Amino acid sequence: MKLIVSTAAAALLLAGQAAFAGNLVYEAPAEPVVVAEPAPMGGSNAAWLIPVIGLAAIAYAISNDDS
Repeated sequence: MKLIVSTAAAALLLAGQAAFAGNLVYEAPAEPVVVAEPAPMGGSNAAWLIPVIGLAAIAYAISNDDS
């Protein structure tokens, strides 16, 4: 008898928790804190390297035109 009562109580407890859908009053979520880190001095030295290599490859292809 105790097993049936405890099983029924546990089932009611679990069913009550699953049926709860949330608060009736809307609570806005907290906005995340954004920490802006300063950019390193001088930036990246390789950022300009790829366009320069591309321009050099185009200039080389135009200057070695055999036609």
